[in-house]
Amino acid sequence: MNIRKLIHLIAITSALALSACARSAPQTPTPEAAAEPAQSLVIAAAWSRSTAEIEAGTGIVYMTITNTTDRVETLVAAKTSAAEVVEFHIHVQDANGVMRMRMVDGGRIEIPAGETVILEPGGLHLMLINLIEPLEAGASYPLTLKFERAGEWTLYVPVADDAPDEAAVMSLFAGGYEALTTQP
Repeated sequence: MNIRKLIHLIAITSALALSACARSAPQTPTPEAAAEPAQSLVIAAAWSRSTAEIEAGTGIVYMTITNTTDRVETLVAAKTSAAEVVEFHIHVQDANGVMRMRMVDGGRIEIPAGETVILEPGGLHLMLINLIEPLEAGASYPLTLKFERAGEWTLYVPVADDAPDEAAVMSLFAGGYEALTTQP
């Protein structure tokens, strides 16, 4: 099974399990929380490639975001203490067949209702611009994602030299990955 299929399967399974738990427990939301239930998103398998040997001052973040609601959610901003700026980028093929990196049109990433958006090498990703210091393998850093309806979510992004393999992705979940993601 390739890593993309595995991540997608894990994200969907987690989303369904969390959604079922949220529906079975009686909830009395506060007015601020009434717009979205606490388990409206599942953010999984986040990682950054190390930049220790690169002098460019940029980094990249990959992850999956699953929207467990019946309404579109939109990632509108991101910030981290690891870089001055975080932008949403995508790779697109130009008229000559050359892959080029571009900012996402509108500067927002939509997550359709009940679907998973995968931020991955060669596709959508978060670009860290003007790194404060190089991203070193084995380290991690906080990243706050701001969603239009679900608010701000903070997670700790592990840094690796290469994409995590299947065993590494599974260990994130076995070790309680969701504990690394917080929502106010």
